Amino acid sequence: MGKRPAYLKNKRGSYWVVSAVLAALVWLIYGYGNDFPLQPLVENSEFKNRGFQGRVEEIAVPEKGLTFYFMQENTNPLVAVSFIFDHAGTAYDPQDKQGLAMLAAASLKDGAGKYSAEVLREEMAMRGIKLEFGADKDVFSGQMTAPKSSLPEAAGWLKLILSRPRFEEKYLVSAKDQILKVLETEKENPEKELALAFNRKIYGAHPYGRNPLGTPETVAALRRSDLQDFAGRKFGRNNLYIGIAGDLTGKEAAELAGLIFGDLSEKAEVEPLETPDIDWQQSVLNIRRGGGQNIAAFAAAGTCRQCEDFYPLYIANYLFGGAGLNSRLNQRIREKEGLTYGGYSALTLNDQANLLVAGFAATPEKFARAKELFLQEWQKAGETGFTEEELRAAKDYLTASYNLRFASIAGISDMLAYMQKYDLGLDFLQKRNGYVEGVTAEQLNRAAKQYFNNNLLQAGIGFFGKEGEDE
Repeated sequence: MGKRPAYLKNKRGSYWVVSAVLAALVWLIYGYGNDFPLQPLVENSEFKNRGFQGRVEEIAVPEKGLTFYFMQENTNPLVAVSFIFDHAGTAYDPQDKQGLAMLAAASLKDGAGKYSAEVLREEMAMRGIKLEFGADKDVFSGQMTAPKSSLPEAAGWLKLILSRPRFEEKYLVSAKDQILKVLETEKENPEKELALAFNRKIYGAHPYGRNPLGTPETVAALRRSDLQDFAGRKFGRNNLYIGIAGDLTGKEAAELAGLIFGDLSEKAEVEPLETPDIDWQQSVLNIRRGGGQNIAAFAAAGTCRQCEDFYPLYIANYLFGGAGLNSRLNQRIREKEGLTYGGYSALTLNDQANLLVAGFAATPEKFARAKELFLQEWQKAGETGFTEEELRAAKDYLTASYNLRFASIAGISDMLAYMQKYDLGLDFLQKRNGYVEGVTAEQLNRAAKQYFNNNLLQAGIGFFGKEGEDE
């Protein structure tokens, strides 16, 4: 399969510190992956024809100023707590402190209260407790998973980490060194170089256009006091979404949420960002460099999660490039022409700018033809849309694969948190397949005409011959 741009991936390395929460968001939005052959798994799954039976409750803890979504699941003695601090992601870092949110995510577990980093790690490992933190453009997120028998300790430690993080100096120095090394190595990775340059071209001076890791200068200048200030400003109850799932009663879940989050600041800093002013008529960005492959990236305006055309565009994206090898794009440029290992398309959701993105990679001698066919397929999607047969096949797959996302308690708690952020409602998990089934061919092709249009930003990196231009 072709590689996806770095800004679409979930980076699991220690320096990227992107938590499992972000992976769950991808499943919540798309329900499939581009690089894994899920079709056989769906067809053979015992969950294929089952409707979703879980009951989601909204629980209030008024004395603590908290509300959250909860699902009881007693199959295993495990509990997962996912949480999101909105308006606390990388785009909200001060201009002179870029990289702050990512450094905080990397450093939060390095001691809390009276517990050193070494003690916390040892104690959590012994009790099977996992804590993860991460940040994307808009949110700072985290997740705790623990056996029910270890829940008191896990809850107490997470409370301390959020309210009294130590940010021990020796670990802070190490985390900064790792980030600085990554910033240096990004220059050697054509995929990352293209992603960062394209991001800047799309968003310009808007904070969405920044490198989420910051710059070498801003990262080097960050201090322990900056991280303490970040936690104090951004961890509050007014920008908090919580999802809890597992072997608990509703009363126990309320007590757990109150213990962990009840003493956080009542009001965090939540000033929203301005909407970026994107120039959709910008010229093509070509970055010339050596390498075995040319990489292409494309971006067009997308739609919001609550917009009426979300599901029509969701299906159009799936049919165009989101269905892996079965997509129109891959059938044309890979299966029929053999020009690439694969292409993709995807929807990305940001609070202030939603995108429809796509891309592929090809050897230099095949790149021009692959790009020509890509643009043909893009134009075809916008002009003639998709057939009733394609729509039926997409619905069958997207509804049949839906239940696979409930395979883990952690995945469920993530979805519960994001259901609140996107205001999807308590019954979303039961209604989601109905939203997909309800899309008509007319709605699908109206969305395709609107979004697969000529306002398509393009970028590439590699060897382009005499016509290639550096920016």
